Amino acid sequence: MTSLQAAACSAVHHAVSATAVCLALAVCSAAADDSKPATPMTRYETPKDAGQPAQTKTADQSEPAKAPEFSAHGAFSNICGFCHEDGGRRAGKGPQLMGTEKTDEQIFERIKFGKPGRMAAFGGVFTDDQIKQIVVYIRNLKPR
Repeated sequence: MTSLQAAACSAVHHAVSATAVCLALAVCSAAADDSKPATPMTRYETPKDAGQPAQTKTADQSEPAKAPEFSAHGAFSNICGFCHEDGGRRAGKGPQLMGTEKTDEQIFERIKFGKPGRMAAFGGVFTDDQIKQIVVYIRNLKPR
């Protein structure tokens, strides 16, 4: 037997041994606790409850993820607050919004379409309803 053949035999022996060890561990762990599956779950399976059969969901049976409820205050703080300081109460990189003389429609249009070189358009980020909620937030700003 050449050294190359011996190395190949040794590699096969180690692979077979490793497979046997993995199989033995899987069998032992399955025998030790029948409530746990012996194989990893796929992303479509749910874990077994006591006495309940496993349920598999297909793509068309899965429930859509519920979007978090929109918060004009949160959106303003996280996005607009970078330029409109203190929640819009003070000027920063952008103007103070509290007490603005702009109409609701003007504020809505500015948020939706922006102003080149001054403010980004957020019509692709917020729905019209969400922009209206932000306008209401701005209108209700009071000094702290």
